[in-house]
Amino acid sequence: MNGLNIGIDDNTSLFYEGSLSLYGHAIWPSPFMSLVSHIGELAAWRRDRTVVRLTDAPMLFREDSFDPVARVRRGRLYIRRQQVNPANWRVQRHPAYATSGLSISTNGDGYGVPDERGFFSMELTTFESWRVSEEFLKKRRNAVLVMGSGDRAMVHSVLDVERLATGEELITVRTRPSLSGLPELIVELIPEAYRKLVLEQYEKAASSAFRDDAESVIDRCREAATAALHAERDTVEEGKVAKVQDLAKLGDFFSSQTRDILGNTAKILARMHSRGKSAEQIKRDTMPPSEADAETSIALLGMIYRELRWTR
Repeated sequence: MNGLNIGIDDNTSLFYEGSLSLYGHAIWPSPFMSLVSHIGELAAWRRDRTVVRLTDAPMLFREDSFDPVARVRRGRLYIRRQQVNPANWRVQRHPAYATSGLSISTNGDGYGVPDERGFFSMELTTFESWRVSEEFLKKRRNAVLVMGSGDRAMVHSVLDVERLATGEELITVRTRPSLSGLPELIVELIPEAYRKLVLEQYEKAASSAFRDDAESVIDRCREAATAALHAERDTVEEGKVAKVQDLAKLGDFFSSQTRDILGNTAKILARMHSRGKSAEQIKRDTMPPSEADAETSIALLGMIYRELRWTR
């Protein structure tokens, strides 16, 4: 099969689904639909494009299931129809309408009047089933699906794509670690001289988890860890720190203080950051940072905050 189409009534926001010939039936209860601004490699996402209305979206994600613990969603993706849109559909009566039926149009074109088979003519904003390409499958390891747009966008890692008997693609995605992936900080426990910087870097790291690529997430976590550990070292040495040190050297300092978790965590974050550089990849034959590495960096940053006892 070639897949299904989704039709949206702009006036009522009710949904219909049907064949490529645009004969359809109501979807009831209404499905949970999300705006999608991009699917593919994160670097190709146009962040400046903002979509507000459902009917203006380039793509829609129809959620079939959601596991809030694992942060995993499964659903189907639809792309905006490139031909005449809104398109003319022949649809069955929607259950949301009263049993008295649709109001009869007075414009003489028969709109609102069922044909002999009980179908009504309607103009619906139309989306077609998204079909996965071979090129996409080759790069699936780095593929993401971006729900929402602009500042409200949220990046999801694509875990799997399955072909259904209907011709639709069933996509499994997982939400990236968000602000909840980091512990809540108790502001009063952060050294006052560094409080503003620490909180600023914390917010940047948390925000990057929603929408940035793996290398950027790791970089933000490194900056946040550096700010936090420098504040702690300055406190330990009672303001005698001569200069700002990089994360690896901060790790050495805390290891020398027998605070091994802080020291080793800092060193791992520093090493993960260096792996994003081309020279490091060539020199050590390492892989570029992945989505899993980004999640690890969030977890390591959270561990640093907890070890500093700045968290609830």
